[in-house]
Amino acid sequence: MIPLSLDLPWGRGMSPVHDHRFIDLGARPTAEVPRPQLPRGLGRSYGDVCVNDGGVLLHTFRHDRLLAFDETTGLLSAEAGATIADIAATFLPRGWFPPVVPGTRFVTLGGAIANDVHGKNHATTGTFGRHVTALTLLRSDRADALELAPGDALFSATVAGLGLTGLIERVQLRLERVAGPLIEQETLVFRGIEAFHALENASSAWPFTVGWLDTLDRHLRGVFFRGRFVAAEGVFSALATPRRLPPISPPRWLLGRPSARLFNALYFRSQQAATAARRRVSPWVYFWPLDRLADWNRLYGRCGFIQYQFVVPTDNAARNVERVIALLREAGVASYLSVIKRFGAVASPGLLSFPMAGTTVALDIPSPDTRTFEVLDRADRLVLEAGGRLYPAKDRRMRPETFKAMYPQWRELEALRDPALSSSFWRRVTASCAPHA
Repeated sequence: MIPLSLDLPWGRGMSPVHDHRFIDLGARPTAEVPRPQLPRGLGRSYGDVCVNDGGVLLHTFRHDRLLAFDETTGLLSAEAGATIADIAATFLPRGWFPPVVPGTRFVTLGGAIANDVHGKNHATTGTFGRHVTALTLLRSDRADALELAPGDALFSATVAGLGLTGLIERVQLRLERVAGPLIEQETLVFRGIEAFHALENASSAWPFTVGWLDTLDRHLRGVFFRGRFVAAEGVFSALATPRRLPPISPPRWLLGRPSARLFNALYFRSQQAATAARRRVSPWVYFWPLDRLADWNRLYGRCGFIQYQFVVPTDNAARNVERVIALLREAGVASYLSVIKRFGAVASPGLLSFPMAGTTVALDIPSPDTRTFEVLDRADRLVLEAGGRLYPAKDRRMRPETFKAMYPQWRELEALRDPALSSSFWRRVTASCAPHA
């Protein structure tokens, strides 16, 4: 056993877990360990979906080999501990890139499948799980490895299965051929959700789109970024090692509404100067700007932060997004980094996949307290009334009744869950009640 050195989730701010350990069992869950187990990659989920309080973590980050690649089809075979960073750095110089990448490159293949991550190109490409053509699953109740393919019930349960159906050992993923090693990026400003949607509608030639949103501004001003791969002979920038922050955490009083307003105003003005400007940037900068700082989560102080990410369906999306954000703003909930994206109608293969055709907003909320949780409970009700849902990979406070209403298929996942596996998140949201921590 290797004691877990980081006993908090990426969002920090939660009570340390108790007797939480890593075990490398040759990448296999087992009934011989008399405590609940949970596969874990690099632990970048913001909440408790990768936490197993009082249990055991089965680490996969040492099982990270890239095994085979077909230059004709783009099919990559790799161990589940291989990361998005490994794949991008290895294959971009050869003209290939992962088909879907989330907001951090520090995600394992197993983690990307377990949360069915989405990227800036969801409208055309869908979720990560759509590009997985096969996977090998190890379970505690089976002596043999299971070879799964799209269409299998257990495959569908494993994609967005939150790591609960077994430990993913190997993955076959179809990479995407790209035009070149750089991203051409255009920056535009907007005011209001309808204006954001208008920019999305006018960006069919740009597969990668995302917006930054000032949720404290009544007019909901924002910055829209759109990008596409472009050719650039002889140009390739290697992945840089993230810079480390000094070991200082800002005090809680500094991370309030006034400083968030100031930060948002300064950021918006800085981007206004680049309106309609096009420039070529490294994919590392375009897709993963925060990864340039190691442990950037410490910027939120010892009390940490939570991310509140919701999606509402396309019908009345602008109105419903505005209602949720207005509720949070009027209640004094501050966010330094809020991201808005549009999801397309490409169906997700996973049983509990988060994306649906509509609009999603993610807000980083520092130093949450009891009052913040009460406000977010009210926001949950608005999202639920609109037919939307919250993202389990980012959650640490959703109530059981909310989760069950948003994900009625949870019983199907429970029926296919490996009996040796569980997580703090799963125990919380499938309980009859769960007070906020």
